Amino acid sequence: MQTVKLSTKGQFVIPNEIRKSHHLAAGTEFAISFVGDEIRLTPLPMFPVTTVDDAAGLLARRGKKKTDEQTARSNIAKMLKARDAVTRK
Repeated sequence: MQTVKLSTKGQFVIPNEIRKSHHLAAGTEFAISFVGDEIRLTPLPMFPVTTVDDAAGLLARRGKKKTDEQTARSNIAKMLKARDAVTRK
């Protein structure tokens, strides 16, 4: 277990090893809560959770064949993984 020290401004530094392993970057927002005697920090998602239904019709084009939901989900997941991989370089 690693320890950190609270500054006079109420700040502390999350150790680099933890930041890297959990992909925490500057600007990451956290929810803070008390659970018993523990203080818990939970990273918040960078973007709100979106379902396929939320985005349905946004990418429609004339003459383009409609895809089923499973194919759409698969294609979106591939695209997001590719974009995510680029940001982690």
